[in-house]
Amino acid sequence: MTASTHVPAKGSLILVTGASGYIASWITLYLLEQGFSVRGTTRTATKGQWMKGMYAARGFDGFEYTVVSDLENEDAFGDAARGVDAIIHTASPFHWNVTTPDDFIKPAVAGTLSALRAASAAQVRRVVITSSYASILENKEPLGEFTFTEDDWNQQSIDEVEAKGTGAWRMHWYRASKTLAERAAWKYVEDNTPPFDVVTICPPYVLGPLIHDVPSPDALNTSAANWYAYLSGQKSADDAIAPAGILCDVRDVARAHVRALLLPEAGGQRFGVATRTFTIQTLLDHVTGNDKLMAAFPDTVRGPPGKPVPPQNWFDCSHSLKVLGIELTHESKTAIDMTESLVEKQKGWSKPV
Repeated sequence: MTASTHVPAKGSLILVTGASGYIASWITLYLLEQGFSVRGTTRTATKGQWMKGMYAARGFDGFEYTVVSDLENEDAFGDAARGVDAIIHTASPFHWNVTTPDDFIKPAVAGTLSALRAASAAQVRRVVITSSYASILENKEPLGEFTFTEDDWNQQSIDEVEAKGTGAWRMHWYRASKTLAERAAWKYVEDNTPPFDVVTICPPYVLGPLIHDVPSPDALNTSAANWYAYLSGQKSADDAIAPAGILCDVRDVARAHVRALLLPEAGGQRFGVATRTFTIQTLLDHVTGNDKLMAAFPDTVRGPPGKPVPPQNWFDCSHSLKVLGIELTHESKTAIDMTESLVEKQKGWSKPV
């Protein structure tokens, strides 16, 4: 079987799990723009209907949805995968309404394995999985002196969770879940020799405009909620300066998924997508001079502009960007476009914060 046989047929039906999410909504839009039909899984019919209407308003009628509410069900995606040509699996929890590491780990691993079993039963051609740079980077000191690539794995978070349980830093809970879920995917391929190949995408901190349903500030995804907290004055200027992180625009992450789905040579690879190191303040510098945006968010945190970014270990994605042929969005566009989208979302909120 040659690599090209793993590429889905043009115009075929693609399953996107977690389709009502931040990244997945953009993935779905780009698939529809390229002529594919998309079946998305959502946790509720209300979310599915909203997404269907949103895409229809953009001129696309090729979206359908099915409700999958329990990611830990071993056959969660069995029905959803029937008749599809490929799967993009994005569904995985990332929020802080958790009490134990297993609140992250169990649904992340179980959901991934369920998607792969469904893919085997449906005889799909390719599965693209949303992993994270959390499965790659470890905390290494001194900061700024280490560079990670797609060849690295984060064993540190797994060890921390195994040793300390709920006493481990909660970010290690999440990072362990992403590492264990991705390793489970590669082990599934090794053990089962399925009829498809697998690709994983490992994005860092993701920001950018929102097109999915956000009926209130409480419904914002984690990274968007953090940005909104600065726009609405809920955090301080000191918080905005540190710590540093690694950024990518949500649209670039979505494009990476679609390119990974369609490129024959992408099969069997891990891909990272990262723009640059940043602090919230470096992004705020791009929006605080915009009178229109500041009129919508008059309480925006205003720290000292031009503050240097503290040292941060780097995630070198040059190999991935070359293979996928992606030109990354500048951080200024990410910050401005995201803020503009929140201006629009806020108009529909009955009680803006």
